[in-house]
Amino acid sequence: MLDPSRPENMKRSLLAAAAMLVLLSCDRSPSSPTLDQVALADAAAQCWTTKAELPTARGGLGAAVVNGILYAVGGRDNFPVSTVEAYDPSSDMWTTKAPMLTVREMFGIGVVNGILYAVGGDNTRFTALTTLEAYDPGTDAWTTKAPMPTGRQDLAVGVVNGILYAVGGWGGGSCNYLSTVQAYDPTTDTWITKAPLPTARALLGVGVVNGILYAVGGIGCRGGEATAVEAYDPATDTWTTKALAPTARYGMAVTVSNGTLRAIGGGVLNAGVVATVEAYDPASDTWTSEPAMPTRGGIGGGVVNDILYVVAGTTLEATDPSATVCTTKSSMKSARAEVAAAVSNGILYAAGGWSGNIGRSLEAYDPSADAWTTKAQMPVVRTGFAAAAVNDIVYAVGGVGTSNGVILATTDAYDPATDTWAPKAPMLTGRYGLGAGVVNGILYAVGGSDSSGASVATVEAYDPATNAWTTKAPMPTARHGLAVAVANGVLYAVGGVGNDDVMLGTVEAYDPVTDTWTTRASLPVERYWPGAGAIDGLLYVVGGAGGEGKTVVAYDPATDTWSTVGSVPTERSYLAAGVVNGVLYSVGGYGPTGRPVATVAAYQP
Repeated sequence: MLDPSRPENMKRSLLAAAAMLVLLSCDRSPSSPTLDQVALADAAAQCWTTKAELPTARGGLGAAVVNGILYAVGGRDNFPVSTVEAYDPSSDMWTTKAPMLTVREMFGIGVVNGILYAVGGDNTRFTALTTLEAYDPGTDAWTTKAPMPTGRQDLAVGVVNGILYAVGGWGGGSCNYLSTVQAYDPTTDTWITKAPLPTARALLGVGVVNGILYAVGGIGCRGGEATAVEAYDPATDTWTTKALAPTARYGMAVTVSNGTLRAIGGGVLNAGVVATVEAYDPASDTWTSEPAMPTRGGIGGGVVNDILYVVAGTTLEATDPSATVCTTKSSMKSARAEVAAAVSNGILYAAGGWSGNIGRSLEAYDPSADAWTTKAQMPVVRTGFAAAAVNDIVYAVGGVGTSNGVILATTDAYDPATDTWAPKAPMLTGRYGLGAGVVNGILYAVGGSDSSGASVATVEAYDPATNAWTTKAPMPTARHGLAVAVANGVLYAVGGVGNDDVMLGTVEAYDPVTDTWTTRASLPVERYWPGAGAIDGLLYVVGGAGGEGKTVVAYDPATDTWSTVGSVPTERSYLAAGVVNGVLYSVGGYGPTGRPVATVAAYQP
């Protein structure tokens, strides 16, 4: 068991966990995501998206925000470092800045009037520092300031009305946990001592809400420090005890946004590191639990434009606490590409696909529960097929059915009410890489490639009432790997690849009433095997090969124009898509590594 009288043991635990994250980041398989990354999260709905990699892997660093830029400062990479790197959320890019004058880890960090201050910490083997340095982003330069009266590491820092408060920490030696509070005034470059913490502790977190400083968690020798919450009022120089934190922890990140304080990650005595996120409302003195981070442990944090960023080991994660719709959803039970999807009664169904072999599995996703369940398998294996729902029945059409590349014309119907499949009339032309859409109860199978491997312009319509297919006017452009969606009774065929093997941005619209096609404005960038869906009369296209695997673009039929409207967390192609209650879900596909993924992303306009 770890000895809480020696905080170096606690730090070793946290830093060992961070080191393990670095080692795990060497495994680039879809089931083991890279950890030297910036991830964007929706704490209200447990959503995460990957951003630019943190250039220097390290733990025990400090994080702070100056003028909308997040700075990752110092920390440990085998040994304490002075490295400073700055992340700009608007460009999703990191830049290297001037290093600190002192190598250090486990220090306090705060910002006063656009100047970043780093105070205390450890620069060798648990040596408590008094050093204070100031960084000016405008000149990219550090200067030494008046040292802190009490040398310490594992302290926390908060800023109230232009004054920097250094709170708690460890002074070295057994049980030398500090209750010391000292205040630094940058205008005079002087320190004064303030009322001590009621509970002496180190590896605590601090946040400031409405001019009150809150000290959360940590470790000490008396017991109970890890759940302690105490509030300091600089106006009266007094502390008051607040509601205990639900999770006992130390070394967590503490951030504040819109009047709410959050304790994120950290360590639990003799239980390793945790991913727990809890929110504290000072007005009601209450805590509530929020969904956990995908990676565990938290060292520092900051807020940019109400988006909360947390540095956890070598990973930066972020959350939009106000978000109501998650970006990343629960993954399918199996990774697969060339999967087909359809929506019936508010449930999204993902069928078949390729995961090293051709599959026949069917999974159902319930957005309200963010959960997948396994359903009855398709009668035949198939990949590269199309799916659509008519009157709550899900139809699987065409594709490739065996490993030797046999092109299918078969149609199978799935009834969710009975969890059973039934064969239906086959298409007139077997094909692979086709698209499907439904208009007024009729299913349309569009394009694809035939048994010769040639892209086709074929369009066939299936009427479930008569169980019969009829030929319709062909598309102007033969292609496969296209996406199909229906908006306002018009079917749109988007992107794909033609017979010259060149990716297409072509968009063509089919009117079933007149059985005619018209050419519409092309995609901004060509895409092969994207996903598409319609929401409120607009057409949305996501993913696909062609360098646009993460972006979402929207088409307005009224103006015949496209615009880029967002992105999804994971680059992917050969995916499927479906719309449930105004949210576009992109499912499976080939990820950035070129291997099938099980991930699911949601986009809400």
